[in-house]
Amino acid sequence: MEVNKRSSSSSSFSDGTIRMIQGAILALALTIFLGNLMMWIIMPTFTYYQKWVPVLVAATNSTFFDIQGPIMMNFTFPILFIAVLGCIYVHLEKKKSEIVTSSCCNKNWLKKPKIIKALGIVTWIELFFLAMFIILCVWYFSAFLYFHYSTITTYAATKGVQVWQARIDRLALVIGLTGNICLTFLFYPVSRGSSILPLLGLTSEGSIKYHIWLGHMAMTLFTIHGLLFILFWAVSGRLHE
Repeated sequence: MEVNKRSSSSSSFSDGTIRMIQGAILALALTIFLGNLMMWIIMPTFTYYQKWVPVLVAATNSTFFDIQGPIMMNFTFPILFIAVLGCIYVHLEKKKSEIVTSSCCNKNWLKKPKIIKALGIVTWIELFFLAMFIILCVWYFSAFLYFHYSTITTYAATKGVQVWQARIDRLALVIGLTGNICLTFLFYPVSRGSSILPLLGLTSEGSIKYHIWLGHMAMTLFTIHGLLFILFWAVSGRLHE
């Protein structure tokens, strides 16, 4: 009986330690992701291009990576590192003697279903993150549009077109750049061997709808992007090119 108590105590301590490590992994992954998200927020600003980019290029420029160095450092390596953390998290999950399903993300009010005609059955937490993503896209679009329109007169003179025509050209570009955000997150939900989804308590099968939402947004933005460029070529007399 005493042996059983010791065994139970040892097992409980082991599970508690594993949960602490997993909590630390989640906190580190969240911190890295928020830093990565900050790069998306700061990227369409003058601060990024005039102050950050020269420093980043100087620090990462090499024979192997060239200009791709800062892009990989800012947007690729953080996600790869989170994926490695996810592998450790999943490994620890298998080591648990008991799986505790209660967490801050499993509370009833967060998972209360809500039927929306355009989206199907969704939860409040899904609506919250969808709203945050749309806000990110709106910020990215408006900030980049301001960035390009601030020098539109110079650009029009360089391009040899009128200012209003140049505005169409830059608007098309910015809409395409906004669509890149959708492409960035497009395949995370359907990666069957993903180590990132388990960090969020998700599965690839249950996340297909996110892939569909992002796909519709990307196709809408890129269709407008293409049509605006065709319009620009037509009004500037370059359609034959």
